[in-house]
Amino acid sequence: MKAKINKITIQILQGDLFALPVNGIVTVTDPNLHVDPILAKRAGPALQTQTESIRWSDVGTAVITDAGNLKHLKKIIHAVGPRWGDESARAKLGLVTWESLSLAEQHELKAIALPPISVGALGYPLENCAKTMLEQIIDFTFEQLKSLRTVILCVEDARAFAIFEAEFQTQLETLKETGDGEVVLV
Repeated sequence: MKAKINKITIQILQGDLFALPVNGIVTVTDPNLHVDPILAKRAGPALQTQTESIRWSDVGTAVITDAGNLKHLKKIIHAVGPRWGDESARAKLGLVTWESLSLAEQHELKAIALPPISVGALGYPLENCAKTMLEQIIDFTFEQLKSLRTVILCVEDARAFAIFEAEFQTQLETLKETGDGEVVLV
């Protein structure tokens, strides 16, 4: 599913985050900024060196690095998502989503892809994640943006895709009903 809201095209896809035609990706990490082994293998040791030099990022925040050996990317945003049940988990998920988008804009990325943050090992329910992340992404389209034009939510399986697609449809209908923003289905 794809829609253009204000100047940003938002798309939900099922697939491989690393294979998308974007110049930045968001990856989920812990406060110590450990790099996922698959990402570390693809990006090479320079990425690990950069995250080690940063050392720490609080839950609900994000940091940005170069993309190492992933030449089709300019940057990798490392998002520290909350664990479901932690204090202010929803607010922290919203914050890390917004901060990831802000870093993309600050670093003049035109297109980014991000996975559902905090699901899986961190236990965040997909439905709540979809609602929170999509609200933040849609709200971000109302900012004065100069670079960012495409945001792709990349999910791994059909169940997650169905949940994110349904929530996206609900939020698009609400936007149309209220008349907020310019919404075009693509």
